[in-house]
Amino acid sequence: MMETDITKWKKFVIGDLFEKLDLKVIKSDFNKALDVSEIRSEEFNIPLVNAKHGNNGIMFYGRDSDFETAEMTIDIVQNGAIATGDVYAQPQKTGVLWDAYLIKPKVDIKSVSVLQFLATVLEKAIKDKFSYDDKCVWDKAKLLSVPLPVTLSGEPNWNYMGEYMSRIEHEVADRLALFRQTDSKTRNIEIFGWKEFVVGELFRNIVKPPVLHSRQIVETEDGVPYVVRTKFDNGIKCRVKPVACVEPSPAGVISWGAENATFFYQEEPFLSGRDIYYIDTTDLKPMTCRFLTACLQKIASKYPYNYGLFPDLLKEERIKLPVTLSGEPDWNYMEKYMTLVTADAESNLNAFEQLV
Repeated sequence: MMETDITKWKKFVIGDLFEKLDLKVIKSDFNKALDVSEIRSEEFNIPLVNAKHGNNGIMFYGRDSDFETAEMTIDIVQNGAIATGDVYAQPQKTGVLWDAYLIKPKVDIKSVSVLQFLATVLEKAIKDKFSYDDKCVWDKAKLLSVPLPVTLSGEPNWNYMGEYMSRIEHEVADRLALFRQTDSKTRNIEIFGWKEFVVGELFRNIVKPPVLHSRQIVETEDGVPYVVRTKFDNGIKCRVKPVACVEPSPAGVISWGAENATFFYQEEPFLSGRDIYYIDTTDLKPMTCRFLTACLQKIASKYPYNYGLFPDLLKEERIKLPVTLSGEPDWNYMEKYMTLVTADAESNLNAFEQLV
């Protein structure tokens, strides 16, 4: 495992190394409801930074013609209960929506690895200095210092940063390769073959829950998960205040969206947006349900964004599952298999966190 000696690193004032970009919305009659999308597409192809924690700081996409953009930049989130002070490398063409901004190194950086290194050390330097009540605005962030490796002449050692990240990537790739090699004990569990099942016959209760519309949403950090048609964060866009007239869907079900279909196990009660459905799996154990989401996801690849996977279509689809000697789904095997896989994944993630 690689160790890093930072005793000879030097501190630099952030504002001396980076400049803030003033990127604007070009479209004069910009309307967020019409001019951005949560789904990347040929039309909405430009990532837009905003107050987003995770997913590299991206929640929305815009049209190339509507936004000024820049490449090889670093995104700093200036607002948000959790996201304040998050820092992300944005090598691709990127625009700005709200509550975040892009900075660019004053030297010409062409290496994505260097950009990723800089984003990592910048976040460590600024994240704990700001909060929801003390926004991470550039006028404050630029005055802070960040430690960096240096050359013999005392300048930032860009080559070292790129080489360091490359070594990290290779070590992580090696660990992931080991993880993908399923443990022999897992492979040798006797399941007596797999059998095909019709989804609608296997799961009789497939539900369309009530829709919580955008006008009803009030975000709150300790609220109910709000599930929408996204492939990220378990389908959860944010947490919202409960609404008296909209009953949450139960915990322990498998949700999916008709368009951009991705199956997720929901371990909490949740509210949902338009065209969200769920399979009632409340009588199955959580690990069994997570096994099922992987099996169901193979179906989703048949349904592009313009051809939605609605319940009537899902009911006619077929999935293969491990079975018992009597030919019934082997729910116990599924639970044990996912428990083993999860334990392996946690072990590898712990090793990765120590590595970086």
